[in-house]
Order: sequence, then C-alpha cells, then structure tokens
Amino acid sequence: MEDTPEAYITWLDEVWSRQLNQKQDQGLVIGILLWPDFPLMSLTGIIESLRHAGDFGDQSRQIEGRWEILGNPNVPVKASCGLEFRPTCHYTHPAEFDYIFVIGGLLSQLNKAPLRHRQYIRLARQSSCTLVGVCTGSFILVEEGYLDTLKACIHPYHQRDFEQRFPRFFYTTHKDFSIDDGLITVPGGTSILALMSHIISTHYGADRSAKVSHQISLPERRGVSHFERSALIRHMEIKDPRIQKAIAIIEHAQETPLSVSELARQLGMSERHFSRLFSAEVGVSPREYLLKMRLKLAVWLLQHTSKPITSVAYDAGFSSVAHLSTLCSKRFGITPSEIRKGGSISRVD
Repeated sequence: MEDTPEAYITWLDEVWSRQLNQKQDQGLVIGILLWPDFPLMSLTGIIESLRHAGDFGDQSRQIEGRWEILGNPNVPVKASCGLEFRPTCHYTHPAEFDYIFVIGGLLSQLNKAPLRHRQYIRLARQSSCTLVGVCTGSFILVEEGYLDTLKACIHPYHQRDFEQRFPRFFYTTHKDFSIDDGLITVPGGTSILALMSHIISTHYGADRSAKVSHQISLPERRGVSHFERSALIRHMEIKDPRIQKAIAIIEHAQETPLSVSELARQLGMSERHFSRLFSAEVGVSPREYLLKMRLKLAVWLLQHTSKPITSVAYDAGFSSVAHLSTLCSKRFGITPSEIRKGGSISRVD
C-alpha cells in the first residue's frame, strides 16, 4: 500500500467492497427529529459521518444506509445559526429506522416543537429502534420519562439547568456518550463525532470508522484537541500506514483470531520488526492489543446478546470459558456471568 491518503482510503474501500458482497441488509437507516433552534454541528456531525461511511471515495451517495429528517416537509426548521432545513420525509414508522436522533434546541424552545415530534418519540420507544438524545435532546428524553436508570451525558454549559429541572436524575459531564437499554445520550459538540465513530464501527466495521476519521479530521494540525483524544481519531493518531492497516485488520476480524505472525505476514514485514513498530506507534505490543480487542468483543457480546458464555468465549477468540473468566476477573474484578447480569466494569479502551 502506498504511503498516501488516497491509497489509504482506496484500501479501506476495497475492504468494505468485499464486506458488501457478503451482506444481505441495507445498512444503517437513521431518522432525525429537529427541535427549533437546534445546533447545526450536531446535524452535520451525524450526516457527514454517515455520508463518508456509506459510499466509496469522497462521493456522497446513500448506497449503504440512509438518513432522513422527519417532520412536515412544508414546514422548515430553523437552526440556532439562522439557517432553515426542510424535513425530507413525513413521520415514517420508527420500526424502519435503526436509530432516531432527537436533536434538542435552545432550552427556551423545547416546548415549541410540533406535538407529533413527542408522539413520534413515544412510538419509537415502543419499537426496536434506538433513541439518541443529542445536546438538549437529553432533556426531552428525561421529560418523556425514559432516563430513570441511564446517567445522561450533559454538556457542562447545561449542567446547572439540568440540575434545576431534574434534581433526582443522574448525569455526567465527563463522557462523550452513554448507552443503555436502547437509549443513548450525547452532549453535542465534537462528542457527536465520537458517538458516530462508535455506531459506524459497530454496524459497518472498523475500516469504515477509520475512513470517516481520515476524511473529516485534520491530521497535519499540531496540538491535541478534545476531538483528537476521542475514539474517533484513534486511527489518525497512528501515522504509519502499515500500523493503520494492522489496526483495521484486527478490528475488522475480531471474530477471526489472528496471531502476531499472521499480521506481520499480511503486512509483508518480519514479526520482530512489526512488533517493534506497532509498540512504538500504539503504545502496547500487538499481542496486548489483540487481547484487548478480544476482551472488548467478549464484553460487548455478554452485554448485548443472549449467547451462551461458552459461545461468547469462542466467538471472541478465547480457547475456553476458563481463559475468558480468568482474564475478566483479572482485568475487571468480576466474572463473565456477573458482566452479563449488569455488573459494573471499567471501560474497555
């Protein structure tokens, strides 16, 4: 692979093309509800991420996935910057969507959205799609009674307002997003990019997430911003394209156990040279990184599927349940069974 941005994107698109040949579904389908005076960055963060993930090169076709702004197409919605946007479709049944994003506006405008917005949220909660409260959209989800157990992610600017309006609800101002029981909250700003990276990686694969990261970031800029510290920019913090490729291979093939020697072979490098370069770029050895990815997958399967723990262990690349149990106890202080029951663990980064 050539050491150029164009060659890197071409390679990622080739990986994705092979995936598409094996897929049967239509990819992600996203619905968006806009409140009056909504933050434009939240809307563009969602759509820009999706358009780069859902097509080849720098094109913007909705060939693998779709997004719609829901509402009355004859009634535009004004963003806080003054620009107006018309909904692209009426209130389609929420079961057609994987996610419904509720982008709240200025607090003074939360009661000025169409009544059908609220009715649609209630219908969406009864369906299989996931509700996402963006910016003050979290306030709306609380008002609808959906965040009793979820610690909402709130922007520090809205902390005092949240405390005054909802004194009995838990919140955090120190995370990019929270996910629980079909509900997600994200404080807006650049955190929407971290959430979109997570969603794209989950549904499309790490290669698509890496492409989005590459297309919407500025890797030549000096200094480390909050956005660059987020999970979205992980691939771009690694400058060597061979290690970028190794990361994408590892994360794309989580359910196919890889060895360090196999990775080195695919990259055309000796195992010793690959291990030394990987450690220098990533900060841990490839063996440690592979183990971390397997644990991450195992935890996700335990928390989000009903697969037997034996199947989870094998699917995540562990030789036995005992091996997985030992590592979970060592890393998190609890067993796989306790993780499945909702036991608290530290984030698997």
